[in-house]
Amino acid sequence: MRRFGVRPPDPTARVGQFSGGNQQKVVLAKWMDHQPTVLVLDEPTQGIDAGAKFDVLQTICDAAAAGAVVLIASGDYEQLAHICHRVLVLRLGAVVAELSGAELTETSIAACAQGATG
Repeated sequence: MRRFGVRPPDPTARVGQFSGGNQQKVVLAKWMDHQPTVLVLDEPTQGIDAGAKFDVLQTICDAAAAGAVVLIASGDYEQLAHICHRVLVLRLGAVVAELSGAELTETSIAACAQGATG
């Protein structure tokens, strides 16, 4: 619990007693304890405060740096642009763009998601 910044670090507490951000950290910590080679995450930081968001994103980046494949489904374009190496933009169930390198920005993700050609 200390390694993942769960507050308070009380292993006897029920997960439901923690804030949303700390609940998210507990769930992620349980999976990270298994040293996964693949992580599939759906809106991993939705509804959590900025401090918890930073901790969760750091854990995700650490997993990727350790060699895990990380797939994130998210509508947070700023977050995707900041932490991803490649983004596939979906619209109406189809891939409409693949962004990487210099073209991977919050603005380009939004433009593709909203139907701009590119």
